[in-house]
Amino acid sequence: MDRARVTTAMLVVLWGFGVMWGPAQAGGRCCGDCNGNNEVTIDEIVKAVNRALDGCQDDGACAQPGAPRFPASGQTTAYGPGSDGDVKVGAALSYTDNADGTITDRNTGLMWEKKDDSGGIHDKDNTYSWGMASEPYTMNGTMVTAFLATLNRPPCFAGHCDWRIPNVKELQSIVGYESAYPEPTVDAAFHNAAGCTGCADVTRPSCRCTASFYCWSSTTNRSNASIAWSVNFIYGDVFLGNKSNEYAVRAVRGGW
Repeated sequence: MDRARVTTAMLVVLWGFGVMWGPAQAGGRCCGDCNGNNEVTIDEIVKAVNRALDGCQDDGACAQPGAPRFPASGQTTAYGPGSDGDVKVGAALSYTDNADGTITDRNTGLMWEKKDDSGGIHDKDNTYSWGMASEPYTMNGTMVTAFLATLNRPPCFAGHCDWRIPNVKELQSIVGYESAYPEPTVDAAFHNAAGCTGCADVTRPSCRCTASFYCWSSTTNRSNASIAWSVNFIYGDVFLGNKSNEYAVRAVRGGW
């Protein structure tokens, strides 16, 4: 059937029920009151119909500030019925390059530092220690004293002075499990193989890099506080390392 005719027919039906389609569905898979103002406009209904015709893929178009959405894994290759790539649960990975050296995750509200290949503070290959591997096990390594101290020194990176080290679940959220070795296991928004080598300006959308290496989180292992959790961007697994080890880091701020 002609798509335009289907859209028109559905609009007539949906318009009759539009006022009943409230903010409870704002983050839903086919959208309704996308701006949460307790009204459904024609534009929002058209968006809902078009998304329904495309199989209701959850692309984050209706995500609302203050309404966290659990990200999908990013895997799209199916390995049989019921496998991750077949079911594709979770909100589709959705990122915005802010053209200032940062990337915002539209599902979680987290703002991430971009990496480059310049040899400077944002270089993907820089490594830092976590902190003390003996009591009191404080996070006071070079990732704090050198890396974060530089980013948070006024006027501060991208105009923000509240950069921090992500916790392990935040760091896992940018893993893209459709990526395959030797490329880093990260969503393409964080690594552009064609534009990474030698790039020195993280404000350029094409300049985005991730090292295929371990990356520190801020999360300590409670069973043995001399070690902390990292994410291995070689394969996407979570790994424990001694706090004196030097791994890559990526700064984050905000979140819903």
